Amino acid sequence: MEEWLTEHIVLQLDFVGRILLAGICGYAIGLERQTKRKMAGPKTHVIVALTAALMIVLSKYGFNDVLGDYIKLDPSRVAAGIVTAIGFLGSGMIFSRNNNVIGLTTSAGIWATVGVGMAMGAGMYLIGVLSTAMIIFAEVFLGRKNTVSESVEVERQIEITYIEEGNSEINVSSILQSGFDENGFQVEKVQIKREENGITKIIISVCSDEKTNPFFLTELMDRYKEIIKVSL
Repeated sequence: MEEWLTEHIVLQLDFVGRILLAGICGYAIGLERQTKRKMAGPKTHVIVALTAALMIVLSKYGFNDVLGDYIKLDPSRVAAGIVTAIGFLGSGMIFSRNNNVIGLTTSAGIWATVGVGMAMGAGMYLIGVLSTAMIIFAEVFLGRKNTVSESVEVERQIEITYIEEGNSEINVSSILQSGFDENGFQVEKVQIKREENGITKIIISVCSDEKTNPFFLTELMDRYKEIIKVSL
């Protein structure tokens, strides 16, 4: 009895180790996404990896006590269900804005994290760790043209000051549609500050490549005579 209990505890600890290692790999992938200020960060990736590993462990070992001559189970069915189910989560991260598709890499990363978690849950530690390293390498170093990218994404604040007039055509919506996405600027946050004498300041927090130049902002002052200052 004591020997059986010891083996049982060791086996359970092995399962816990697999799930924990999956969570660590998921955290590493999510941390890279967080540095790019994407929607799914470490928390989401950890939960996805942990859950995938847990499901595989349950699929492989959770029904051993009911198996017999008349009861047969296919453990691969749970794995197939995991891959199908993650599609709902991944598709919720993909958006289309001004003819640009956003979130594809993060969605693919979530899908890949499921694979890492499944590998850890199955006890394929080397495959899981190496896959994690390759996923992070692809997300960090591969550019949109499948070449190694040296670009660094930075956060900037663009401040636009204008005078509000009764018949003015300028507003927050018109400014945001003036070409931020088309010129490589991802809008993260917008603040509006109204001061005295009808002066309004719009502070736009954006993410972009550090080499991206906001030349399109100069066109705003030509388009709207109400704008008196644009600063970056």
